[in-house]
Amino acid sequence: MSDKKRADVLEKIPSGIEGFDDITSGGFPRRRTTLLMGGPGCGKTVLALQMLVSGAMRGAPGIFVAFEENARRVAANGETFGWDMRELEKKQLFFVDACLRCDVVKSGAFDLTGLLAALEAVTRKMGTKVIVFDAIDVLLSLLDDPAAECRELYRLHEWLAAHELTGIFTTKVEDNKPATAQRYGFMPFMADCAVLLSQRVENRVAARMMRVLKYRGSSHVLNEVPFVIGPAGLEVGSTNGVHPEPQPLNERVSTGIERLDAMLSGGVYRGTNVLLTGSSGTGKSTLAGAFIAAACQRGERALFISFDENSGDIVRDLASISIDLAPHLASGLLRMVAIRTEAASSEEHFMRMKRLIAEQQPRCVAIDPLSALSRMGGELAARVVAERMIYLFRNAGITVLVTSLLEGIDPHLETTPMHISTIADSWIQITYALHDGERNRALSILKSRGSKHSNQLREMVFSDTGITLTDPYSAGGEVLMGALRIEKENAMRAEGERKRHEIEQKRRDVELIMTERDHRLEAAQRDLQNRSEEIGTLTRAEETSTDESTQRQDNVVRKRDGELLQEQAPRAKPGNDKPASVAVKKRGKSK
Repeated sequence: MSDKKRADVLEKIPSGIEGFDDITSGGFPRRRTTLLMGGPGCGKTVLALQMLVSGAMRGAPGIFVAFEENARRVAANGETFGWDMRELEKKQLFFVDACLRCDVVKSGAFDLTGLLAALEAVTRKMGTKVIVFDAIDVLLSLLDDPAAECRELYRLHEWLAAHELTGIFTTKVEDNKPATAQRYGFMPFMADCAVLLSQRVENRVAARMMRVLKYRGSSHVLNEVPFVIGPAGLEVGSTNGVHPEPQPLNERVSTGIERLDAMLSGGVYRGTNVLLTGSSGTGKSTLAGAFIAAACQRGERALFISFDENSGDIVRDLASISIDLAPHLASGLLRMVAIRTEAASSEEHFMRMKRLIAEQQPRCVAIDPLSALSRMGGELAARVVAERMIYLFRNAGITVLVTSLLEGIDPHLETTPMHISTIADSWIQITYALHDGERNRALSILKSRGSKHSNQLREMVFSDTGITLTDPYSAGGEVLMGALRIEKENAMRAEGERKRHEIEQKRRDVELIMTERDHRLEAAQRDLQNRSEEIGTLTRAEETSTDESTQRQDNVVRKRDGELLQEQAPRAKPGNDKPASVAVKKRGKSK
């Protein structure tokens, strides 16, 4: 590539302004001109000075030429943003006070020859890279000739190009006219990059907006983007480069309520966002406090941002249900910030929250309620801010719980103007259940991406011991809560007690019958035993009697046989030598 072609390649200088480099795809053009236009108070001088200071900090010397405001005051204003102007002025910055006094009288023809000669001398001495011409329209007004104004401005433009300097011009425009219809409407055509700054009031809230009208040789965001002037300077709320990134984390994070974790299959995923919706007084802030307390108990840094409610009141209220945040505040593990919604626009609130996150470096964040942003700066702007905020948390791996106020007739639908439920990873809703003049809190999980979750409606109860989610209880096809549930449970207990008494009485009756039967059976057994014993006695008596009778008969027989033997003994035949007993036996057989 030839040297000429290299010179034609568009190079950019990082502005050092958060968000501006996003909408301009890298910063403002090097060795070319950038035009900043806007009405009073829109931040033209701050933007130009911040670009100059950012370059000086990176070693690119610059010159600031002030035509309207005193140069020393401009430098002093830079000190308020934390920039070390005195140190930079030693080598990197040079301020030229070209502010015209009110008693100056123009005599004869006027041109920029003398100014350019002086700037060229300083440029050579410092090795200047960037020059800011603040309120160039004030200088051109001295010419009082449109043709001369155009001629001198183009001369300045050519002088910058010849010396390979980057020029930044600021000029005033009227709010009701397009930039090209202004007195110096030719300037946007001359500049390589033209940025229009504006300040408007919506719903009694002032908001600053920025739009890149043109950028030769570079892509850029065409839409208006909001910006704020904060403690560190100008910050641009760019939507470019803020996109939801996939989170590979599978770690579960506790919500601070054990039963809610169980309903979510163990809690929510690390780095995701949880939307908690509900009507006023349903307990959204309390659940947010429980979530933060659980994070602190795990030893994680946390941030609690509350809109329109004092931090001390929140700590006191949570302590009433055994959620103590005071020790974590004292240790620095937790930081609580209360923000007044009406104090700034939604974009300014977003910028402040970004700074708080950068300072605290939390792992878990609670914002209560995020829907408060919709009251300031318009509903559309608040929705854009909410989406950017959620994407910012997601990309940083921060687990965030945001609450949103439900409004409308139907309490089961999110009618908050922000409508961020579509981008929420988990959506928990708290509603009021009204029955017979009693109001009870009911919690349900509407969605939880990538995780199984309960579809049951649980009653949520606050007590001195903490937050409790009761088991689901239904009767007659209806879920009962509060006094109705207590009455039904008491009735069921009473009915159960009655049935138990009835069963006990029947049991006692049966036991009595069985006892009586056992007694009768025992008596019958005793009678049977007595009868058996009597039969045995009779049997033995009969056997004894029989034996005695037999014995008597035997005795009689023996006695009789003995007498007979005695009578027959002398008459025995000779030679008969058998014993007498044998003879008796034979006689007995013959008998």
